[in-house]
Parts: sequence; structure tokens; C-alpha cells
Amino acid sequence: SPCTAPSSLCEAHFVATVGGAKRKPFRASFWANELNHWNTGHNMITGTCGGGNFFLGTGAYKACEEMRVRVNFASAVFELGDEWSITVRGNHVYDRLSGPEHRLDISMHARGKVAAVGRPHGVVGQSSPS
Repeated sequence: SPCTAPSSLCEAHFVATVGGAKRKPFRASFWANELNHWNTGHNMITGTCGGGNFFLGTGAYKACEEMRVRVNFASAVFELGDEWSITVRGNHVYDRLSGPEHRLDISMHARGKVAAVGRPHGVVGQSSPS
């Protein structure tokens, strides 16, 4: 079902240019609607690395240059080098009357030089259907 709950995130998208001078495009999306009753799934994450497609489910791992994606039971950790770590956790939408059954909770952590400059804050980007 489409994400119509304005206070819930149902998709998380990551875009990066990796590989230094190679300037390889990396894109990944975590889809709440791919989660099952246990908040797991076979295609929770879809993406591309330098043009090649990938699909990740529970227990999977993908490295694309300095970008690493590790899927745990109901969450995934996206790490960009040793500087950023972003965790996306699938969860149920409790007490729902209609709309999506699952939501995504996101936490960001800066490390090393990035942490000394500034901390992530707020919602990086969010849109809702009109």
C-alpha cells in the first residue's frame, strides 16, 4: 500500500558518489512495503552500484567501494567509509486504522573528522503525497 501516513517514513533512499576519482554512482532504497510480519524481507533494499543492480534481504551484505550495506534481521546499516553510519530499522505502524503496515526509523551517526565538524540533525529530506 502507498505511504500515506505523514508522520511515518515508508522509504529511505541513499545516493552517493563513491570510488574517489572513479566517481561511481551508488543508489539504494529501503522499502517498508517489502517487510513482512516479522519486519524482514527478501527485497527490503534495492539499488545500483556503478550501474549494476542489487537486491538485499535479511542477512545480506553489499560493498560498493567505500559504501557498505549490512542487512540484519529487521534493520540495515549503511556505512560510508569510516565517517558516516546510518541505521534504518523496520517497524510496525501500531494502532493503525488504515494505510501502511510498516514504517522506517532512521538514526545517523558521524565519526572521526566529520563528527568534529558537526552532527546530523533534523530530517534530511522528507516528502509526502499531495
